[in-house]
Amino acid sequence: MRFFNCLCVGFLVWMNGTGAVFAQEMQLTEVLPNIYCMMDPTGNGANTSFIITNEGVIVIDTRGSEKEAEEVLAAIQNETDQPVVYVINTHFHKKNISGNGVFKSARTIIAQKRAQAMTILEAEREKRKVTPANLSFDKKLELKLGKYHLKLIHPGPAHTDGDLYIYIPKWRILITGGLVLNRIIPFMGDSYIEPWLHALREMENLDAEVIVPGHGVVGGKPIVTQMKHYLMELKRFVNDALEDDKNLPDTITLVKEQLKTKYSGWKHFERVEENIVRAYVEYSAKQ
Repeated sequence: MRFFNCLCVGFLVWMNGTGAVFAQEMQLTEVLPNIYCMMDPTGNGANTSFIITNEGVIVIDTRGSEKEAEEVLAAIQNETDQPVVYVINTHFHKKNISGNGVFKSARTIIAQKRAQAMTILEAEREKRKVTPANLSFDKKLELKLGKYHLKLIHPGPAHTDGDLYIYIPKWRILITGGLVLNRIIPFMGDSYIEPWLHALREMENLDAEVIVPGHGVVGGKPIVTQMKHYLMELKRFVNDALEDDKNLPDTITLVKEQLKTKYSGWKHFERVEENIVRAYVEYSAKQ
C-alpha cells in the first residue's frame, strides 16, 4: 500500500490564509492519488474521506460535529479549489453525519434510504438539528465524477439498518464505513451479527487491496478478515453458552474471558459486554 502524504495535526495550521485548528490525534493521509482519509488513530472519532476530481470533490462521512466538518473542509480547500459536489453518509450514527450542514452547498447528500429515515428520526427524538440526505437508494447506486467511478453498495442490515460501503474497482479500494474497524471493538447497539458476517464475506470477495475503515487506521484486506473473525468468535462463544443453558450474566462472564485472550489488545474492549448481550438476544431468539 502506498501512502503519499501524511499530516499529523495538533497545532494551529494556516490554510489558504485562514487558520484551522485540528484535533491533536487526527491524521490526514493521501491513501491513493487524490483519495484522502482524515483518521483518528485512537478510534474514538469516525474517519472521513474525500476524493478530489477535476469536476469537484466527493466527501464520505462528515464527522461528529460542524466544527469537525469545518476541519475537513479546510483540509479539502488546502488541496484544491474545486467545490464539494457530493456528500455520502455511510450510515446514520451521529459521529458520521453531524457535519452535513457544513456541506449544504453540495449538489447532493447521499445515503441508503433506511439511513436517511433514521437520521431524521433520531434527530427528532433527540431534538437536534440535522441536514439529512436529499438522495437515497435501496441496494446499489453508481456515482461518477471526473475519472472516479464509485459503487455504493448496501449489503443489507449489518452494523446498522442502513449501511453502505464504497467500492472503487479501478483503484481497488473499499471505504467501509462502520462495517469494518481496524483493531477496535465495535459499537453494536444497532447491529445484526448474522447479516454483518455476510456483508464482510461479500467485501472479502471483492478485488480490493486498500481498506479505509470506519474507525482506525487504513489497512489492507486482512482488517476485513479480522473484523469477521471477531464477530464469528462472538457468535460461536455465545451460541456455545446458549447450548449449555447459561443465563445472560454467566454468558457475559464466560464469553468475555474467552474473547479477552485474542482481543484484549483492541481499543474499546469495554464494549465487549454490550456486544455479548446483543449476540445473546439475537441468537437466543433463533433457538
